[in-house]
Amino acid sequence: MENYIGCKIIRAELTNLEKYKSKKYGKNARIEIGDNLIEGYVVIYPPIGDEKECYISWSPKAVFEKAYRIIDNTEVDLINGFFSE
Repeated sequence: MENYIGCKIIRAELTNLEKYKSKKYGKNARIEIGDNLIEGYVVIYPPIGDEKECYISWSPKAVFEKAYRIIDNTEVDLINGFFSE
């Protein structure tokens, strides 16, 4: 197996599992007892390729905070400028 590293800009919000399920599945959400006590991040990935809509996912708090850091507006502007050329 080979080693890989990936990079993408995502949007995320600290919340709990109950709110994530409600956001992703709406009325069809299967809320379980204790979901409101499980902290994590709602993660929104931009559309890829021919996809038209963003992809919404869940990441446990510790896993997310180990893998991601907040970027500031200067970094966003730098990345957007790089891709627009």
